[in-house]
Amino acid sequence: MFESINRKRDPVSLIFYSGLIPFALFWIFARNLIAGFCFQAYLVTAIVFVFYPFEMHPQVVRKWRFWNRLLRVGLGTHLLVLLGLWYLDSTFPVFVTETGALGFVGFVVGIIEMVIVGELVDRSMANS
Repeated sequence: MFESINRKRDPVSLIFYSGLIPFALFWIFARNLIAGFCFQAYLVTAIVFVFYPFEMHPQVVRKWRFWNRLLRVGLGTHLLVLLGLWYLDSTFPVFVTETGALGFVGFVVGIIEMVIVGELVDRSMANS
């Protein structure tokens, strides 16, 4: 049950996780659409391209084949999700001005994209 507690974390993932701090500070001091979108975009990107590979697939994270498929499948999907997130934020500015909404929307969109990209990567690897 608690096997993952003793597992060492990959330093690469910790560096990318700490990269959220400048975006959070930018949003705290600016509190505008650009700062909120940047925070959410980094959060979604970290969930899809850092959390998914390093936490969900640590056994294949060092294989080039996995990253090749993840980037081929994920980049197009990621750009579409970021365009949708920009439209959502610009249409409903409350998503980037309220603290809870900012993190919640970024987290939910990131999880949804992670599931979609994960399924596409799994299907792509199964077909080859």
